[in-house]
Amino acid sequence: MNIVIFTIGTQGDARPFVALGRGLKVRGHKVCIVTSTRHKALIIDGGLDFTPIESDFADLMAQEHAAMDKGNQLSVGRQMAKALCDWMPLWVRQAMEASQGADLIIGSGSGTPLGASIAEKRGISFVQAQFMPMTPSRSVPPLWPSPGLRLPGLINLGLTHAARFLIWQFLSSPVALMRRELELPPIRWTGPWAETDGNGRKRYLLYAFSRHLQPQPADWSKERIAVTGSWFYDQTSTWRPTPELEAFMTSGPKPLYIGFGSMMCGNPEAFTDLILKAVRLTGRRAVIATGWGALRIPADQEEESVFFIDNAPHDWLFPRVSMAVHHGGAGTVASAARAGLPQIVIPFLADQFYWSWRLQEIGVSPVLLSRKTLTAEKLALAIGRAGSRSFVETASRLGVLVEEEHGVDRALKTLENWGLLPDQNKLETPRDEEANP
Repeated sequence: MNIVIFTIGTQGDARPFVALGRGLKVRGHKVCIVTSTRHKALIIDGGLDFTPIESDFADLMAQEHAAMDKGNQLSVGRQMAKALCDWMPLWVRQAMEASQGADLIIGSGSGTPLGASIAEKRGISFVQAQFMPMTPSRSVPPLWPSPGLRLPGLINLGLTHAARFLIWQFLSSPVALMRRELELPPIRWTGPWAETDGNGRKRYLLYAFSRHLQPQPADWSKERIAVTGSWFYDQTSTWRPTPELEAFMTSGPKPLYIGFGSMMCGNPEAFTDLILKAVRLTGRRAVIATGWGALRIPADQEEESVFFIDNAPHDWLFPRVSMAVHHGGAGTVASAARAGLPQIVIPFLADQFYWSWRLQEIGVSPVLLSRKTLTAEKLALAIGRAGSRSFVETASRLGVLVEEEHGVDRALKTLENWGLLPDQNKLETPRDEEANP
């Protein structure tokens, strides 16, 4: 089959699809990932086809420093909607070209409405992939749950419906523009959450997170929704650290990992100073990843207990550290959980607040931190608590469970069970293999 994947956003959005795409390719399918040129090397190195689509979320996030620092999710949403409107006409042309001959389309994040509409236009099936729970359920609270608060099931349902309605208010204008370009009927004011598309085809949803982090609720339809486990693309066998990084990692006790991935902030120098002060207060060693710019290497950095990097594959780095302090992105949460690490989350936006809450709920994180009120002393105290025996042991047990899930295999088997991929167990043996056993 010819499978096209739309994923538009950060590396955390693209990386899991390299893992999924490689699993599909092993089974004989042709896979093309449509995303930003920023992720081209990641995809090509993974052995998959790549098609660019015009977007640069790094520039978009750079414009939103002030709103993000104030925690103003509405402002970020408005800016995102404006950018999507600017990009949408070009996206439609690029997506139609990329999807020629496609048998199945998979989409995630901002690529979801685009991929779904392209699939509807072409009359083929579409599968949405998500890294956070957004299907209403009596047992799952909305994206910004309050610690210690247990809401009645009907309240959880209502709040999640309300959250989805709010998201749709930001997406409705760019999606309406896109569907006009494709000559498709508009989506109703309630949003694109129907169980079938405009052609009557069933909508499918893969949740690519661990059931040990968030179990699949009983009120999610298993006929079209599945929690598969995370999709990990490992690079340990091919990626090599610098001699300096390798020397630091082996020169003392396992260090902390501190990094905020693709997040940015308005004053990275002040944020870096806070992080460094917290590390000094703990007396621990630390590897600090600057990522897209939330942290900066100080001009006078000479501390032997701290080593700065741009980034490194989590599958190489995390087994070599003792704890992960990060923003709470779904990919980082999954990688740290797999490595059996206690986690400290300083959320910036969106689902990061939800994962911060879940990690505390299951006992691998001791506290919910707010970036608005964060101090070096609070962070140092949280690190000290996370290093206690109970959190270390719980995180270690979780790591074993996550490692055993094999999320990509579960996702592919689910697609087979739904009839979207041919069942590998029923495929005939190729003639050349029969002739040459």
